[in-house]
This record gives sequence, C-alpha cells and structure tokens, in this order.
Amino acid sequence: MVSGTRKVTAKICTTTIEGQHLYYRSFGKDHGRPLLLLHGFGVSGYMWQRCIPYLAQQAQVFVLDLPGHGHSRLSGAWQLRAIAPLLALWIEQMGIAPVRLVGHSMGGAIAVHLTAFAPDLVERLVLVNAAGIPLETTIPTLCVRSVRSILQPGGGRYPLRLLGDVLKPRPRLFWQAAQELVRSDFRAELASIDVPTLILWGERDVLLPPALGQQLRNALPHATFISLPNCGHRPPLSQPELFSRLVLEWLSYS
Repeated sequence: MVSGTRKVTAKICTTTIEGQHLYYRSFGKDHGRPLLLLHGFGVSGYMWQRCIPYLAQQAQVFVLDLPGHGHSRLSGAWQLRAIAPLLALWIEQMGIAPVRLVGHSMGGAIAVHLTAFAPDLVERLVLVNAAGIPLETTIPTLCVRSVRSILQPGGGRYPLRLLGDVLKPRPRLFWQAAQELVRSDFRAELASIDVPTLILWGERDVLLPPALGQQLRNALPHATFISLPNCGHRPPLSQPELFSRLVLEWLSYS
C-alpha cells in the first residue's frame, strides 16, 4: 500500500443529464479500471477524500456528488429511486462500463439499485455500512443516531471541505432525502444481484447498527462480509488505509 500522504491531482468536470447538473472528479490512471464511489446522505464526494491517495495509485477513481449534494444541483424533488437510472445514463455517456462500484450508507442503497437496474454496467460491488434493508425507524431517531455516530470514537472526523458541504443550508433536500431513505426497501433488488459483492461494516456503527449489516449479508448469501473493529459508520474517514487496502485487494487491483 502506498503512502496516503502522496498527493493526487483531480480532474474536475460537470455535465447535465436529464436536467440534473452533476459535478464529479476523477483521479489516477486515465486508462485504469474505473472505480466509482457513491457517498451517503447529506454529505458529498469529499467523504472519500482520505482514501483517494491510496485508491488512485491503482485505479481510475471517479467521485461523484449526488444530485443536490456538494456541487451537484438538484432539479425538482429528490427521489431515491430516480438516482440509479440517472447514474446509469452517466456511466454510459462516460464510456466507463463496467465499473467497480462502491457505495456508502445511502450511496450503498443507490449502488444496490444501480446494480440491479443495469447489471451490465457493474462488474463488482462494494457496500459500506450500506442502507437498502428497511430501517424500521423514524427520522428523529436517525438524526439522533447520526449525531452520536459523528461524536463516537472511531466515527471519523469530517475533513474541512466535507464539513463545508455538510453545513450548506439545504433543508428541503435533506427532508425529502431523509423521508425517502426511511421508507426505502431494496430487498427485491438485492435478491436479483449476482455480481461479486463485498460488504464492509464498522462494528461500532450506531447510525446503521451491525444487525442491519447481518440482514444485508443474509440477503446476499454469496457476498463476502468483513466486520471492521474499532470503527463506526464511516470507515473511509476513520480507517482510510485499512479500508482502501481491503477494497483494492478484494477488487483484485493488487
């Protein structure tokens, strides 16, 4: 594993698909095997910032801000099930299929939907403390859990650029996305997935507890499951070197 202090240069791009203005960055080898990273609720692509120096040494990494998050703008209401079809169009437009797809938290639910919706576009799937199984909770409870997950040991402190994106006032977006997330159920999509899948879960996660990870594992019996000790909801922030090594090794980049 290379040093995480090594600087990598980002190529910053924007595009408009189906009326949605998308912002994304790419890192690493222009002709490497593409690795697409999808962040979770209320944050941005800077969730992956501590992993990129590791991942970009062996892969062509694409980091996308989901609609309404970070620098990507949202047109219309935020609908969770509208994101995967949009990303399928983006992958086809970019000509990078099939991708190795990594989704964290809400981004994991989107990754599940995308893999089921367009299986030819996804070669391998990594789900990190991922949504997708019914949460069976309320928005206020999730808010409390989210705050606890940020403050707990092993929760992963936010980089300044990510904190700036999180603090942007977007109450309408957050309310719509939270409602969609609480109601989400991707068990039918999970049942259709047969691509090689890795599930990574921080064993101290208080936002999406490990019991959800076990349910996800049961829904994907062919998947490899790895529990990360001393780690909360955000392994890419709290343990970026270990996280990156596990991902790269499992995706056969090394």
